[in-house]
Amino acid sequence: MKKHIVHIKARKAGKFNYCKFGNYKDKQGRIIELIDINDQKTEGYEMFQPLVSLDITEKQDRRVYEFLKNHPLINKFIVDDIRANEEKNAEGALKSAEAITKATSLSIAAMNDLAVLMGLDPDIDETMLRAKIIQFANTTPEKFLSLTDDIDQEYRVFLKKAENKKVLTRVNGVWKHGSLNIGLSDDQAIVWLKDNADVYALLRRQLRTGKPAIEEKEDPIVVETENREAQTFSTNLINEMENTTKKSGGWFNSKKDNA
Repeated sequence: MKKHIVHIKARKAGKFNYCKFGNYKDKQGRIIELIDINDQKTEGYEMFQPLVSLDITEKQDRRVYEFLKNHPLINKFIVDDIRANEEKNAEGALKSAEAITKATSLSIAAMNDLAVLMGLDPDIDETMLRAKIIQFANTTPEKFLSLTDDIDQEYRVFLKKAENKKVLTRVNGVWKHGSLNIGLSDDQAIVWLKDNADVYALLRRQLRTGKPAIEEKEDPIVVETENREAQTFSTNLINEMENTTKKSGGWFNSKKDNA
C-alpha cells in the first residue's frame, strides 16, 4: 500500500522543546483517549521534536493522527498532509493543462467574448489577447473553464455589452430594461431574457445596429365632427343649390330677371 504521510509541525520550531497532548473532551463532550500499540489506554501523546512524521496507513500512526487532529493544542502546530497536497497539485496541473489546451484552440470570436467577461481592453490586438487568455488559463484554470463551459455564456456576454452600450442599465445591482426591473442578479436577468426571447432578439439588434429596439410611431391625428348628420345635410344642401343655379343660368342671372 502506498504511504500516506502527514507531518505535525510546530509553528515556532526554533522555540520548541516539548509538548504533552493529554486526553481531552471533544465538542460533543466525549472523552478522547489515545490507545497505544497494545490496545491500552494512555495519558496522551508526548512530542519531543518540532516535527513528527506519521504514516496514517499504519494502524498506530493512524490512531495518533486521529487523536491529535482535533486536540485543543493542535492550533499551535501545522498539520501538513503530504499525500493530499500531492494529489491536489496533480489535479491542479491536469486542470491547467486542460485549460491551456482549450485556450490555444479558441476562435477569434470566442476570444473576444471571453475578453468581455474578463474585462479586457476591447481594442487589444489578437496576439496580445491570446497571450493574456492563455496566461489566465494557466494561473486560474478552474475560473477559465467555468467561463468557457458556462451554458449561459452568450447571455453573460450580452449583459456586459448591453450595459456598456446603455441598451440595459444596472442600478444598485438591479438590471433594468427602461423602467422595468428584469433581475436582481445576472442569473435572474438571464432568466428574463430567456423568457422574453422576442424582446431579447430586438435588444440584440439594437446592440448590433445602434437603433432603438422598438421604434416609436406617431399616432395619426383624427378629427371628429360633432354632428355627422348636420355635415351630411349641409353638403347635400350645397349640392342641390349648385344644381338649381346651373339650370337657371346662375344666381346672378336669376337675380337680374327678377329685377
